[in-house]
Amino acid sequence: MCDLRRPAAGGMMDLAYVCEWEKWSKSTHCPSVPLACAWSCRNLIAFTMDLRSDDQDLTRMIHILDTEHPWDLHSIPSEHQEAITCLEWDQSGSRLLSADADGQIKCWSMADHLANSWESSVGSLVEGDPIVALSWLAGPHGPRRGL
Repeated sequence: MCDLRRPAAGGMMDLAYVCEWEKWSKSTHCPSVPLACAWSCRNLIAFTMDLRSDDQDLTRMIHILDTEHPWDLHSIPSEHQEAITCLEWDQSGSRLLSADADGQIKCWSMADHLANSWESSVGSLVEGDPIVALSWLAGPHGPRRGL
């Protein structure tokens, strides 16, 4: 179950969305890994989940959910080798940064401006420590690239 809340007037939290997920066997879903989640200004929700195949290969996935069409879940194999530690949307809600515990950072963009098609356009590696937070920088002339 997914229970996402957003701030409302008076500091209270309004329930914005609830979804029920099909139950996966414990051998395919890895709940021990902390999940990262981010909500964009376009009402797109990005969240992570690790999936284990029958032959025990681990795939670190990023899922994109449009809250206006919650039945259309779009899944991206992230190609991160370590657990994804954070996700961060840009100000337009069309690009997403992902980072992992090994210092790998990827920038995901909508392909052809479609919320159901994503590509990793650029990336970077910060060796040594896990990435625990990301932020986009905006200059005096508007938003800039995150990397």
